[in-house]
Amino acid sequence: MREPTAPGFTNKSCHESGQILVIFALLIVVISMFVMAVVDVGFFLHERALAQQTADAAALAGAQELPDNPTSAEAVARDYVGRNGLDPNTVDISFRCTSQSEFICNEAAGVYDTIVVTPHSKAPAFFGGLLSIVGAGGICWVQGCDVEATAAGCRGSCGPIGNAPVDVAVILDHSLSMTATDLINAQNAILEMETDFNHTLQKVAIAVTPPVFPTNYCDSINSWNDPQNWLPAPLTDTFQSSPHVLDHNDPAVEAVECVERGGPPGYHTNIGNPLAAATAELAANGRPDVTWGIILVTDGAANVAPPTTFTASTGERFCTSQAPVTSSSGDNNGYETSAGNACANGGGNASDNDSGNSSSTSCGSTGKDRHTFANFGADAGIPGDATVAGIEVRADAWAAGSGTRRICLELSWNGGASWTSAKAVDIGGTESIRRLGSSSDTWGRGWSLAELSNTNLRVRLTSVGSSTTTDFRLDAVAVNIHYTYPNLGVNHLGPCDWAMQQADAAKALGIEVYTIAFGASDSCNRDSLISPWYGVSAVDFLKALATDDQHFYNEPKTEDLDPVFQAIGSQLTAGSRLVE
Repeated sequence: MREPTAPGFTNKSCHESGQILVIFALLIVVISMFVMAVVDVGFFLHERALAQQTADAAALAGAQELPDNPTSAEAVARDYVGRNGLDPNTVDISFRCTSQSEFICNEAAGVYDTIVVTPHSKAPAFFGGLLSIVGAGGICWVQGCDVEATAAGCRGSCGPIGNAPVDVAVILDHSLSMTATDLINAQNAILEMETDFNHTLQKVAIAVTPPVFPTNYCDSINSWNDPQNWLPAPLTDTFQSSPHVLDHNDPAVEAVECVERGGPPGYHTNIGNPLAAATAELAANGRPDVTWGIILVTDGAANVAPPTTFTASTGERFCTSQAPVTSSSGDNNGYETSAGNACANGGGNASDNDSGNSSSTSCGSTGKDRHTFANFGADAGIPGDATVAGIEVRADAWAAGSGTRRICLELSWNGGASWTSAKAVDIGGTESIRRLGSSSDTWGRGWSLAELSNTNLRVRLTSVGSSTTTDFRLDAVAVNIHYTYPNLGVNHLGPCDWAMQQADAAKALGIEVYTIAFGASDSCNRDSLISPWYGVSAVDFLKALATDDQHFYNEPKTEDLDPVFQAIGSQLTAGSRLVE
């Protein structure tokens, strides 16, 4: 039997148990809300990170197409968004200018260096119906979190000089028309770029527009006597003593520092020759698979005529027909197997098996197999007033066996009726390229252009082995005609013609050509009246020399050129990068 409650006391056990249940229920709600919030935020942050990574990748990829092709840049960016699992149709894409130079970026002209990419996505929101979560890059509601991220990718000129390896030749005009201030500004800008470069990655060469004379170094650069040395500092990686620290004793630095404006009054802006010298230096000593660049800074159009005589070559031209010599020539079958393969470089070889019927090692022996090759098209493109300076003949040959193994080559100028004296070269057991003759070897006779025609020019090859069981193989036969022609008549090239020809040759090699018109106000007034450049303003001429409009800068006199060289160096070395 329960005892009665004493007066003044109450029984709290029921009330307390009810309160605990209420508190527990509230705690369950709070904990559930907290867990759901953590889940929401977790999904949101994961989706936000994915969106940012996608934006970064798409912006960098799209920027590679700028400034030339914004349409392609947008297509590439959307493609990258799709590859990262987001909907490319929900991406906001716009363009802007990051560079301050209107010659790199001009919004009014539709030329941009920066693409801005903002992909959108949605993350699930379990708690969004009760409480909105708002933060950078998204907002969550009951239907989910709307997530976005933005990245801007800039091409080339929007940041410091980068880490890509490049080989660069700088051409500096120091003719009398350059004021002292102009020359100092140009020198300082070149030196600043050389400082910003890293000599472990980048190489530099220095060329100059007026002629120089190689005696005492600084005096030679400022001399105006012949002979002319257009490249006082060949391509080098020793222009720094350590990264970003110039070595002032290195020719690539000293050539810039000690150059002075000068020369007699008159026309002395020769652009074609230093362009030719810079191109030749990059072609000869530039690193393969590395970006090559030429930067020309000048205050005017070319006004010095090119050489009075040009030297050129046709390049190697392969035969298109062939035939064995079938009398008094060993087995009288020449290269009896797949002979046509010798008129195509690669794709199989011609075979002369068990060559000849004599062990004589004389090129003139009638016991040796012979084969003739023709139809080289050797005279195509040679100016009518040209003179043949030399002929090279290429033969890719090898022979199995031992003992003497050689090939002998002769040339005919009259369809095979007459032949030059033979030139011989030994060959081995593996394929190798053999070239006989040279740029100055006419094979003992003078040649007319008519004698280079398909009707007249022939190459006769004799297989010479000390054993009649020797097997000869031949993969290619070609000729290269070297010639000179005068800078006269219809072939005449004026100063601007000559410079443009050299710029085109550089661009054909994949060299990035940059030009800086530094207060240029003259025109191509030294070219002939029939020249397409006659009367063209220096600004338009120098723009045409450049690879494209984005490789051209038109700067006023006395301007600080540091930003221009910084932009060019950045374009050459940076590729694309993310910017704010």
